[in-house]
Amino acid sequence: MENNLLKLPKQEIKEHQLYITNLFVWIKLLVQNGIVLKHFSKYLKISFFTVFSTPFQLLQYIYLLPKRLTKKELPHDPIFIIGHWRSGTTHLHYLMNLDDQFICLENFQAFFFRIAFVSRRILRPVLQQFMPDKRPQDNITINAFSPCEEEHPLTNLTALSGMQSFFFGKNLKYFNKGNLHQGLTKRESKKWINTYHNMLLQIQWFNKSNKQLLLKNPHNTARVKLLLKKYPKAKFIYLHRNPLDVYSSMHHLYKKTISTQHLQEIDYSDVKHNIIYFYQSTIEAYLKNRSLIPPNQLIEISYKELDEAPVNTINKIYKSLKIKGFKRVETKLTSYCNNLKDYKKNNFPSLSSKDELILRKKWKIGFDTWKY
Repeated sequence: MENNLLKLPKQEIKEHQLYITNLFVWIKLLVQNGIVLKHFSKYLKISFFTVFSTPFQLLQYIYLLPKRLTKKELPHDPIFIIGHWRSGTTHLHYLMNLDDQFICLENFQAFFFRIAFVSRRILRPVLQQFMPDKRPQDNITINAFSPCEEEHPLTNLTALSGMQSFFFGKNLKYFNKGNLHQGLTKRESKKWINTYHNMLLQIQWFNKSNKQLLLKNPHNTARVKLLLKKYPKAKFIYLHRNPLDVYSSMHHLYKKTISTQHLQEIDYSDVKHNIIYFYQSTIEAYLKNRSLIPPNQLIEISYKELDEAPVNTINKIYKSLKIKGFKRVETKLTSYCNNLKDYKKNNFPSLSSKDELILRKKWKIGFDTWKY
């Protein structure tokens, strides 16, 4: 079973998340991690696109400067969809995005963030033309306008993103500092939240709307304390799922997508270690800070109830968090869910008794808290 899960796949994704990154962020990552010859072609491509796009990045910075100087706050504190990867956060994001009272980060802006404002007329149709119809890890339909998690552009704005530890799998300091905020100085912490806030402002401006931001980002699960300090009226929707299913699905995610993004050579014992560590530390951090969220600003739901009764679950979320407008969007939700009846989920073999025993010990906090 373990060998089946960890078998290295063929590369399916040709582009790298760090294309069009900040030049100084890219140099910093190279200095901190060095260069691995096996991935040299990736370094060259990232370097080329980063340097090539730098004038356009500067042009966008100048274009947005008047807004940066005058518009410093969001019109509403966001709604954060959180939960460990592979717990149904994307499904919930898609469902709630059907409600026109919210705005989301779209795929085009996410992947061209540093030049999105000055290139949308040209590059958005190009991305729409060449994007795959479905995500390789779970067959969810995607296009240039689909909602996306904001950790993707964050990797191009700062080295302190947990996703950098997906690219550099032997360097977990990005996850520890960027997600868990371990060892951050006050100055680093302030710089991080300012970078994050400026990113959210740009999402708002790109949408040309004062509607409320609906954000989905598993990396935020461990950042509740800092996010709540910046956005005290924010609402949080936490999804949990059977940890055994999360484990199998995370291996599949590595095989299908994360392995294509590696910039550091790691073996699959490292992958296994990272999956276990990411879950354990993320859930511990969330539970440590969960009590800081006012009761009427947090709801926890299971993947199972979202999967089996999505419309009723959205209604439950709206009622609990006092979000208005469920009746207005109910018909749209029902129609959308009816169209998903032929959607085929991934099926994974059962874990070996040895692996299950390890997980029940290492991830005891997840099994116990939500009674799995």
